[in-house]
Order: sequence, then structure tokens, then C-alpha cells
Amino acid sequence: MVNRWILKIRSKIWFVPVIYGVISFILSIIIISIDTFLAEEIKIYIPQVLLTDFDLAQTILSSLAAAIITMMTIAFSTMMVVLSTYSSQYSPRTLQDFLNKKITLRILGVFLGTFIYLIMSLLFLKEDLENSFVLSALVGVIASIFSVAFFIFFIHHVATFMQVNKLINNISNESIYLINELDNRVINDERIRYEPLYMIENPDLSIQVLAPETGYIQLVDTSEIINLAKDLDISIEMERKIGEFVIKGNQILTAYSNKSLEDVKIITENITIGNYRSMFQDIEFGIQKIVDVALKALSPGINDPNTAILCIKKLSVILSQISMSQIHTMYYHDNKDVLRLTMKYSDFDELLYLSYYQIIYYGNGDQSILTEILESLCILVESNIKIKLKVWDFAKYVINSFKKDSLEDLDKKYINLKIEKLARLTEQNKSKLILK
Repeated sequence: MVNRWILKIRSKIWFVPVIYGVISFILSIIIISIDTFLAEEIKIYIPQVLLTDFDLAQTILSSLAAAIITMMTIAFSTMMVVLSTYSSQYSPRTLQDFLNKKITLRILGVFLGTFIYLIMSLLFLKEDLENSFVLSALVGVIASIFSVAFFIFFIHHVATFMQVNKLINNISNESIYLINELDNRVINDERIRYEPLYMIENPDLSIQVLAPETGYIQLVDTSEIINLAKDLDISIEMERKIGEFVIKGNQILTAYSNKSLEDVKIITENITIGNYRSMFQDIEFGIQKIVDVALKALSPGINDPNTAILCIKKLSVILSQISMSQIHTMYYHDNKDVLRLTMKYSDFDELLYLSYYQIIYYGNGDQSILTEILESLCILVESNIKIKLKVWDFAKYVINSFKKDSLEDLDKKYINLKIEKLARLTEQNKSKLILK
């Protein structure tokens, strides 16, 4: 249940800035209360040179509010430029990588919080303080200095994050982190087995449970579902994988039971379905985003094969991590070793195909793309020799799909070097793939 709330919060861009705004609102009330009721006492603890009178405080706060709103305008305009660049040159699916970054949200929160403090301080700055020294201007100046520092950092953040290399590295690192997290869960979770042990006794009923809404499967709360399955004495098999698109009314899971059940729709309350894919549990989505960046780079309008090559390198790193992980179909059992939940994940063969087939199609005829894919396949075999036959079979598909008519002898020579290297690593006969 906690994970579902985290997923919902992460999807709301406004959440963090609103938190900063609420804190600033509370701070403004506290400072004005101090100015109103403790004006004489604060002189003892704060040097008078740091305090201001009513007129000066009003001037400072109004000037700073105008300056902060100007910085906010520039910051939001810059964000629009970044989002436009991401959408047109990289992929619309990469917008979340910038918007949901903690740095981006915190910077917007600081701007919003400072502006709210300044405006609220001006609102509560009453004329009965005209003959007193007030603290609100000092706090406003300090907050504005922090805002200027964050503004400079924001410019640096945007300039760094707009680099395609940075974007690809971030997606790759996030994907690897998710793979390691799921892999550690498989290894450390005593409920998971690599094959089912004991089914429930005499499962006479097979109940189809339908999707309650249309969208992508974003999250499956396995702990809650296992507890529910144990209480109902049923076994649940997920028919759809995380990241799949489902239509309302389509089958999403099957419940096996030895008795009639009144309502099994309660199970779907622990499955989050949304309008977009999320990398909260979806490994394939990270691969798709990198592939999208590669396809954009290969398009005639951009024509940047070196970016596509970098994407292929990162895909090989992700696939290498997947090949060494224990992530596959998982069988969750209760404390009596009774099978309660079967979760399906894409296997290595499917992910290998999904990673490269579009790049092969749109990069067909570009020998640099072919040689880089072959090199990435070599990296996969070097990292995990157990997948050598799968990689060799996929290499056949890559070579057979490539247009060889436009290749010159020097191109073929370089490609053949990669094929020979792959054949040596996989211990296969190179003559079947060598270009002539």
C-alpha cells in the first residue's frame, strides 16, 4: 500500500512545490507573529543593524517579490524549452526523467516558497508596526539569497541535463537500479520459489478477474495480494505483466479456488493501473526509452548515429545485468509452502529482441549500427557465457536482416572482424555469418 502512495506522489509534479509553499506560509505567520508580539524581545537576541523599520521592510519585501517572480518566469520558460527539446529530439517518454527529478522539483519549490513568504509577509505587515523594528525583511533577504543560489544551480542543472549523454546515462542507471532491486528481492524473499511447490487442495474453480479500468499496469502489491490469497485460500496467477496495456473488462488474472467465492474483484485493488508507464517496477520501460532516443537519433531530421551507438552500448549494459539476474516468472508461497501468486516477467530472449529489433530496422544500411550491435552482443557473452547460444542465434537474425548490397569491401572486412570475435566467444562456426 505504501508503494502505491509513493507512485501516486511521484506522478504529481505539483506535490513537492506545494509542500515548500505550505512551509513558507507557516514560516511567514511565525515571523509576523514574532514581529507583532515579540518586537522588543527580539532586539536582545538579534543585532539591531539586521532589523528594519516598517517602511524599509515594506520596500524590501515588495522589491524582492518582484525579483523572485521574474526568476520564476525565467525558470518556467527554461523548463518549457527543455521539455520541447526532450519531446522533439529525444522522446516524449523522457519528459518524466526531467520533471520528476528531485532537483527540479526542489528548485521550483524554493522559488514558490520564497515568493509565498514575501507576499504573505507584505499582507500581514500592518501599520501598527510602523514604530517598531521588524524581522520579516531579514528573513525575506535570506530566503531570496537562497533563491538566487538555487537559480544559478538550476541553470547549471538544465545545461547538464539537456545533454543527451546525461539523459541516456540517467535512464540506464535507473534501469540497472531497478533490476538490482528486483533481483535482491528474489534472492532475499523466502516466499519466492523458482517453481511451484504445492497448489491449494482440489482447485475446482478457475475464476477470471477482469481489469477494472483501461491503462498500463504500473504496480502490483505482491505482499497484499499474497495475504489476501491466503485469507481466501486461493492461488492467483497474473495473466499480464507489469507495463502491459489492458482494456477495462479484459482478463488480468486468474484465481484458482476449491470453493465458490462471492467477490474476487477485491484483488484488483492491489494492482495500480494508470494512463502511462512508470519505471517503479517496469524494467521494459527503461529499455523502451533508450530505444526511443536511438530511433530519434537515426531519423533523417536529426541524423545522429553516434547517439544511437551510445544507446546500443547502454542497452548492452542493461541486458548484461538482466542476463545475470534471477528475474523471471516468480512463484510466491505462504509460510506453509502453498502457492499463492504467480508473477510473470519478460525473459532474456524477449528483452534482447525488444532492445534491438527497431534499431535494426531503422538503422538498416548503416554499417556503424550493425558493427555496434555485434560488439554489444560480444559484451553480453563476455559478461555471461551461459547465454552464448541465445546471443549467437540473435546474431544470425541481425545479419540476415541487414541490407548488405550497399556495403563496400572495407565495410565487410570490419563487420567480419566483429563476427569472428562473436563466433570465437560463442564457440560457433563463423563461416555461417561471414559476409562475402
